[in-house]
Amino acid sequence: MDLEWRWVNAVVPKMSQKLLRRYSLLLTVRQMQPVGRRSLAEKMNLTERTVRTDLDSLVDTGLVSMQTNGAWLTDDGQKAILNLQPLVADLTGLRKKETLLKERLSLQDCLIVSGDSDERPDVKQAMGKAANDLLRQQLPVGESIVAVMGGTTMAAVAETLSATLAENRQLTFVPARGGMGESPNIQANTICARMAEATKGHFQALYLPELSSESTSTSLRHEPAIAKTLELIDRANVAIHCVGDAMAMAKRRQMSDKVTATLVKRHAVGEAFGDFFDQDGQIVYRVPKLGLSISDLERMDLVVAVAGGHSKAAAVEAYFKIPPAKTFLITDEGLADMILK
Repeated sequence: MDLEWRWVNAVVPKMSQKLLRRYSLLLTVRQMQPVGRRSLAEKMNLTERTVRTDLDSLVDTGLVSMQTNGAWLTDDGQKAILNLQPLVADLTGLRKKETLLKERLSLQDCLIVSGDSDERPDVKQAMGKAANDLLRQQLPVGESIVAVMGGTTMAAVAETLSATLAENRQLTFVPARGGMGESPNIQANTICARMAEATKGHFQALYLPELSSESTSTSLRHEPAIAKTLELIDRANVAIHCVGDAMAMAKRRQMSDKVTATLVKRHAVGEAFGDFFDQDGQIVYRVPKLGLSISDLERMDLVVAVAGGHSKAAAVEAYFKIPPAKTFLITDEGLADMILK
């Protein structure tokens, strides 16, 4: 591929640079639409003249629509992003990294977006868009029950899902676990509601604190509304989740000092589905089961993990040693580069 593009650039100078710039412009329009030329120029660190020239070309080919309130991506523009992604990944070197990471972590497949979400919050939006693209291709046709975790990354995914996911599908979203002591905006119940609204699907909330005592949880399970949601969760055939740093998750979940000390003593590095694990993928602490656990993923038709940022590299690498079911991983260069080192 590198040799082929060397000759392409010899015949049409700077062709690959122009392709990458316009592909990046399509991605930026999709993220910010409706958006004006000046905002695009500032976001992409380009001159307004360059943005105007590229936009005019993309409008002429039907990939972008210019309206009174700014530029919009057309359906053909969305298709262009999907179909050009493998080529762009080759040109930027991301394809090689995806192959290496897929082999290292034994993934079903892997998609890496540019940047590091620890340093640039907008990279989470890019991962969300990538997750939406993947789901369009991989979600089973017909009825699916989609179990979703909470967190800032999952909130970014929820904000980027589109109604196209509902084509030939009937989707019901359920929280994968009980609630946590965190901001309502990033709780699984809220995220499920947003995903259902975006995809014209349904959702079922789970009003059950995750850190309840075992006896309290057993009693609450028999409440009709809770029992109904738990039954749906048990039938889920798709899971979308993140992987977190152990200490960050313990703090977010407002765990006791005693539990936190136990996690430190047992060298916990990561967490997923209430299971905390060390660098060898050994589970060292479990939150009482109020929904899905890692072992439940084996029966799923589709499992998608979305996690980025170099700070989560140890957690993600350890998670895939457990090993979970074959998983599609959406991540960023910051995390991928840290693991591949």
